Amino acid sequence: MWSSKKKGLVGVLCLGAALLGAGLGVAGLARAGDPEVAVTPVPLSGLCGDNSATLPRDVAGRLAVRAWYTKQTDGIGALARSPVIFFNAGWGGSVEGHMNQIDALVQRGYVVIGIDQKGPDAYREFVDFSGEAAFARTRAAVDLKAGEFAKDNIAVFDLLRAAVPCADDRDVASVLKRLDFERVGIVGYSFGGAVAAETSRQDPRFKAAVNLDGWLFGDVGRLGLKRPFLEISDDSELPTTADLNSNDTVHRLTSRLTDGDYKQVLVNMDRYGGYFLVMVGSRHQSFVDISQRSLLARMASLLPSSRRTIEAVNIYVGAFLDRYVAGGSSDLSKLIASPDDGVRVVFAKSPSMEATQ
Repeated sequence: MWSSKKKGLVGVLCLGAALLGAGLGVAGLARAGDPEVAVTPVPLSGLCGDNSATLPRDVAGRLAVRAWYTKQTDGIGALARSPVIFFNAGWGGSVEGHMNQIDALVQRGYVVIGIDQKGPDAYREFVDFSGEAAFARTRAAVDLKAGEFAKDNIAVFDLLRAAVPCADDRDVASVLKRLDFERVGIVGYSFGGAVAAETSRQDPRFKAAVNLDGWLFGDVGRLGLKRPFLEISDDSELPTTADLNSNDTVHRLTSRLTDGDYKQVLVNMDRYGGYFLVMVGSRHQSFVDISQRSLLARMASLLPSSRRTIEAVNIYVGAFLDRYVAGGSSDLSKLIASPDDGVRVVFAKSPSMEATQ
């Protein structure tokens, strides 16, 4: 969860980090840019030529969709299908800021479908903490936006599945034939984590969800998720009583949101099961590749190198998805039970696989 002490700076830090990373990369990533990982843009408009389905809510104009996958190797049959992970970035960000995590998922055998919002109104206004009325109004608006972005994920799922037998573009058709639509999960960072959880709440075809350090918006925060859910938080301090009663309006309201979100997640997980982990020593930007690539970006956001955080996230997220999406063997239980000075387990309870929403 984001610390209340830094939320007022998040927008500035994210923008600054992105700009710094554009030309000041200094450290190689563990897996990002792996030569065995291929990427194909997937245009939503006209996937099947004249027979293309009518696009719901103008998704073609608002969404940029790409697929990352391992390059085909000799001996793999044409009908081999891979489990699928949808990936959503944070508020105003791009999935390309998570190539380290995407490459790690591809190396585990997944096809990753990255979805970026590109419409001019997509990120018009985040939660306004300047006063009680503004907070209530914008919080409600962001809850609605999380629900709408979740519907976009579902629309992309439907379009890709419908296009498997008829896609005109040979590269796109080859990618679509790899997708196992019976084994689909979803991962998101920050606001994208809320969208990931809300998507799985709305549509049971998304069998499991991972939230990387985001407040939960949409109905999922209130109702919880009856499907396997992994929450991974940074190591920011939780609000104290003094924070919750601060005379500083911004500090008080951000503290209230953080405190309420944290407690509600635990209530929901106690009801339905789930896993809640903290990456020791991490901060919000530790989950993004830029925190490794740029020394100045790390300095600007007061972060240490986050290589350890991203590598740990890749291990735990991979084990979770292997268990609940791919349906294969997984060392998740061993990881959760084993002492790890880099990961703190807040909550762990096997989810009820039979429950549906």
